[in-house]
Amino acid sequence: MKKIFNIFALLLLIGVVNAQQLDRSIRPLPGPAKEIDIKDAKTVILSNGLKVFIVEDNRAPIVFYSLSLDVKPALEGDKAGMQELFGDVFGKATTSRTKEQINKDADLIGSRLNVYARGGSIRVLKKYESKALDLFADVLFNPAFNENELNMSRDKYKSALTANKDDAGQINIRLSSILTYGNKYPDGEAESAASLDNVKISDLQNFYSTYFAPNVARLVIVGNITESEAKANAEKYFGSWKKKTVPVATYTIPKLPAATTVAMVEKPGAVQSMIDISYPIEYKFGTADEMAASVMNHILGGGMSSHIVQNLREKHSYTYGVYSSLQKGELIGRFNISSGRGAASVKAVATDSAIYQVLYEMRDLIKTPISAKELEDAKAFLAGSFARSLENPSTVAQFAINIDKYHLPKDYYKNYLKRLEAVSIADIQAAAKKYIKPDNAIIVVVGDKSYAEGLKAFAADKTVHFYDADGNPVAAPAPAQPATVSAEDVIKKYVQALGGEAAINKINDYKIAGEISAMGQTMEMTQLFKKPQWSLTEINMNGMSIQKITFNGTHLKLSGMQGNQDFTEGDMFDMVKMNLGICPDAGYIKNGYTVEIKGIEKVKGKEAYALSIKKGSISIVNYFDKESGLKVKTQSTAKTPMGDMQQVQEYSDYRPVEGVLFPFSMKQIASGMEMLMTIKSIDVNKGVADSAFN
Repeated sequence: MKKIFNIFALLLLIGVVNAQQLDRSIRPLPGPAKEIDIKDAKTVILSNGLKVFIVEDNRAPIVFYSLSLDVKPALEGDKAGMQELFGDVFGKATTSRTKEQINKDADLIGSRLNVYARGGSIRVLKKYESKALDLFADVLFNPAFNENELNMSRDKYKSALTANKDDAGQINIRLSSILTYGNKYPDGEAESAASLDNVKISDLQNFYSTYFAPNVARLVIVGNITESEAKANAEKYFGSWKKKTVPVATYTIPKLPAATTVAMVEKPGAVQSMIDISYPIEYKFGTADEMAASVMNHILGGGMSSHIVQNLREKHSYTYGVYSSLQKGELIGRFNISSGRGAASVKAVATDSAIYQVLYEMRDLIKTPISAKELEDAKAFLAGSFARSLENPSTVAQFAINIDKYHLPKDYYKNYLKRLEAVSIADIQAAAKKYIKPDNAIIVVVGDKSYAEGLKAFAADKTVHFYDADGNPVAAPAPAQPATVSAEDVIKKYVQALGGEAAINKINDYKIAGEISAMGQTMEMTQLFKKPQWSLTEINMNGMSIQKITFNGTHLKLSGMQGNQDFTEGDMFDMVKMNLGICPDAGYIKNGYTVEIKGIEKVKGKEAYALSIKKGSISIVNYFDKESGLKVKTQSTAKTPMGDMQQVQEYSDYRPVEGVLFPFSMKQIASGMEMLMTIKSIDVNKGVADSAFN
């Protein structure tokens, strides 16, 4: 016992001495980076040329099959958008299964089935593997291209295109891709309603018969499966797939611009500008400085602590978020400044200032070495992100594909942390000099034309080039024509166009019933109004109240799926109050709103008077057709946690009801989503009970 006691005493003494010698103010040095335990893919090539990659992972009773085509299809030209339509229709039905049967069969086994233009995947519990593969093979090899599905898909994409023409962010994304890549490269082709209409069922069938072949495909199998089982399944379900000669298209590879250019799409009255800075760059998988470039981009604009975000968001409050991305490509890469979800939204008054600060940060990273702390933090973030990605079997599948497709070393991903740890400050600066090109960029801005003058300084040719929402060059917009009439004159003409003040004043109450179509769904809408200040709007779908807005002059109540709210003041309260009745415009001036005529603008190709209406935080612009006097458009701005959001509403199909014109069709666009409201009936002065507003 004494001997044991002495040993413990000795260990305690050693610990005390070591503690006295340890300086805890010094951060411990990290250990050497380790090789990541990622299982090697075992490779099998079937007789038809299909490459099969097998990764055994027994941590869960799940198997994942992923098939991808490695093809370079011909440019689509006047059928741009064909592959999007193909991917939407492909897999919806087979020669033996309807769409409903496919969905039912997938649900019964709890599988995740995805099919897209260049392949598909399925994830399922091990015990349902054979049923899943029966379904997966049927969908892949026996597609039925249905005319109705094509028409539905086409209508969906055309509706999105229409909505996107009023969405500044989507316009910017579209134009930036067109200018960065050009129409001789797949990513630069832009679909239109006309090009979508040109796509026929035969085009989908031809794409499938031309490019779906085993000798240009890779099958990755990941999960609870042995090598022998995987080989047997590959042979059983994919072995009879016939090989064929697949054409390979050649493209005009985009080049880095010789100098910076500025492009703009006019968005009259926009309170925010959408900016995008982009250019093509030689950046591919496996390049020697790939890891340094990735770390460099993260420090520049890859996260919330990046230089660009700290400058534009935290220091200057120009934007909610703006990020940079450095994208690898098989043929060409791309550098891009955006919000992470699209073009970056900045305060309109700070359009040129925001661009200046982005370019400043790009130039500063080239000439000024980063700190050791920044490098350490970036490495820690990227290491953590990489580790989390390994939880998804599709990540491991993509690793296997990349290693084969880009001829990467087999330990390429295993040594990710080692390559990351090896990046130095000098490597970051070298990558910045190579990939950051502020003097060879394409700057795209969608916003009010009044800010165009400040953009000329960024362009090498000192010119802002204008485009329409479809990416076609247009002449620089002329300044708004000065109006020879007053705001009061415009409102008086509007009142007269509706039917006159006497007819409007006779309306004590009304009930409007209609339908709202949005995102493929149809909802019922009811609006009630009763003098002096009572209103109700309710939206129902499948018998359920989605939203109900009730106003009685002193209280605004919101109820529905998102809960209940009660307002007695605020932006929403004021906005509802200012839009009561048939013609609230008639009372704007006497109710204290600042109403100014901004001039004459074009709306749907026709001249319209633009009236600015402001009071407190409310700011809207109403557009009145110059010829008819009727209101054709309203542009308003709402404050959201993501910043100011613009909403556009268009009015058409005016019809008389009891001597007063009502618009029977209204379209609303906000955040890229389009809602179409069609009026079915309007009852005037039929008596609306007070209880309806409870």
